[in-house]
Amino acid sequence: MKLILTVLFFLPLLFSCKQAQFTPKNYKGYQLVAGTSGGVTGMMKEYVLLGNGQLFLSKGLKGEWKEVRKLKKSKTKDIFNKAEELGLGTLKFNHPGNMTSYLILKLPPRSNEIKWGEPGISPPDGVSAFYNYLLSVF
Repeated sequence: MKLILTVLFFLPLLFSCKQAQFTPKNYKGYQLVAGTSGGVTGMMKEYVLLGNGQLFLSKGLKGEWKEVRKLKKSKTKDIFNKAEELGLGTLKFNHPGNMTSYLILKLPPRSNEIKWGEPGISPPDGVSAFYNYLLSVF
């Protein structure tokens, strides 16, 4: 009887525990950012995928983060592997335009950003396709 009472007492405590929640500002692991900015209004739209699978969206000028969903571990790993295969951690490309698209790969302690949008200059091979793939997944 005591065992049953003890289990019934601790059971609600077990289910009330939440997993630690992170944001792009306090997460210390890998992050992949895909976004656009510019235009007449200077608006931005940015997705951030954390290494733990949490996906965030920020729109507008204020840049407040809203968690959109959580990707499966296998999908998250696949996305980060594709980013590494493209060389996003070291690729140098900085050609912003009026409407700029960008990818940022954060592999602490380093980070690398590539930007494109300048008329007449295309991003390196595979970058646009990867960017479009991310937007379809996100």
